[in-house]
Amino acid sequence: MRHTQLVNYTLYQIGWFACVLGGASHRPWTGCLIALILVGVHLALTGERSLEFRLVALAIGVGAVVEMMQIAAGTYRFTSGTVSAALPPPWLLAMWAQFATTFRFSLRSVITRPLPAVLFGVAGGPIAFLAGERLGAVTLLPPLVYGLLRLSVSWAIALVVFSAVVRRVAPERGADYKRMREDWA
Repeated sequence: MRHTQLVNYTLYQIGWFACVLGGASHRPWTGCLIALILVGVHLALTGERSLEFRLVALAIGVGAVVEMMQIAAGTYRFTSGTVSAALPPPWLLAMWAQFATTFRFSLRSVITRPLPAVLFGVAGGPIAFLAGERLGAVTLLPPLVYGLLRLSVSWAIALVVFSAVVRRVAPERGADYKRMREDWA
């Protein structure tokens, strides 16, 4: 199980950096493509593709709503990859898809407990966007404090939703990359 968590976390981090650096370097489709390929790798390795696919779809939907609210509120703007000023760029939605691949794997101990999920959302959303700004993929708009507060609240709500769903669909079991385990055995 620990190998699975490490592989899952590594896949997520590679996709996150690909998307952010792709957006920062004005090659957003490259990052988006890499992230979607890594989601495909995740789905190929897991034994519960249908469940994982539904979690990915949920995360894309929730992420789209969260990001459209942030864009409408004037929290940030993107340096590249936007199709419409009111919509999040596809590379950001690919990041939400990748985020879902961690729910039952590397982030299971956080997502399955509501309080840690909320706290992770409160801190993780703003930290991710501050990092994205430092790398050049997004510009956080003033007043910064209000934008970070909006990110904290929206991410906390999103993580509570994800926590409730994961506890409902997979309450007792962690997940494993069965294919990887079989290949290594």
